[in-house]
Amino acid sequence: MNAMKKEQKLEKEMAAFQKNKENTENKVMLRLMSHIEANPSVSQRALASELGIALGLMNNYIKRCIKKGWLRASQVPAKRFAYYLTPEGFREKSRMVAHYVSNSLSFFRDARSQCQSVFEQCKNHGWEKIALVGDGDLSEIARLVAHGFSLQLSLEALSGDFNKYDAVLITDIMDPQDTYDCLKDVIDDQRLLTLNVLHISRAEIGAMEKAS
Repeated sequence: MNAMKKEQKLEKEMAAFQKNKENTENKVMLRLMSHIEANPSVSQRALASELGIALGLMNNYIKRCIKKGWLRASQVPAKRFAYYLTPEGFREKSRMVAHYVSNSLSFFRDARSQCQSVFEQCKNHGWEKIALVGDGDLSEIARLVAHGFSLQLSLEALSGDFNKYDAVLITDIMDPQDTYDCLKDVIDDQRLLTLNVLHISRAEIGAMEKAS
């Protein structure tokens, strides 16, 4: 019986280890793709330094992304390469965000802290009426944090009337980048608020693709 319990304990520990390893790799890949999306010409050395991993490991991650069809490389002057997310890469990035949100133990802490920073920004600007675009866990966290700032938060659809709000905060977990892309042309950039936990790129994706 003791031997069976030890085996079951070992299996649980191995499963927990594997899940933690997968979550860690998912977070690294998500940050990698977000950095490349924002700055295609960033060097592998700079990426490795930013993500806190060895240069050799960074090279392996890049090669894996290219092999899976998420990135493509284009040679630029000075014998360097620029990396661009493919359509499959953008879809995979969205999937990674959803996975991170649903599996990361640090998500609630990070989201709460970032909501606090955004709402402090709103108070400094004198903004009181804030629209939330995207229902779910993140919008609930935003509502909880907002109680300490005396803000008026309302959930709005993408087709909603945003003229009656002082600012708009994206809380869409499932497809945050698409939501941002839909809103960026109808809402002033300063009043369209995003959280780092969603890894939204505010760069012009169309311009990046043309440059490639």
